[in-house]
Amino acid sequence: MRHRTAVAAVGNAGDVELRTTVLPFLLRGVNLLGIDPVMSPLGERQEAWRRLAEELPLDKLGKMISHASMEDLLELGRQILEGTLRGRIVVDINA
Repeated sequence: MRHRTAVAAVGNAGDVELRTTVLPFLLRGVNLLGIDPVMSPLGERQEAWRRLAEELPLDKLGKMISHASMEDLLELGRQILEGTLRGRIVVDINA
């Protein structure tokens, strides 16, 4: 998070236990913007999906995705713990 920016957060799905407060956001002057897609009116959700389909730069999105095999998981785990992994990883469980 950069100082004086905004962070959009979506709730956790399932049984994820997260013990935290908004204190880290307040101390850095960051606005925490909650998203509640389930309770948003259908029209707003449809508009959001339409805009994503039209405005999302797919070339940039594609550059954020890399592929890995099951053998790569230990190294990827180390990178996650060190905070050096960026983007999204697709793990091919058949490779």
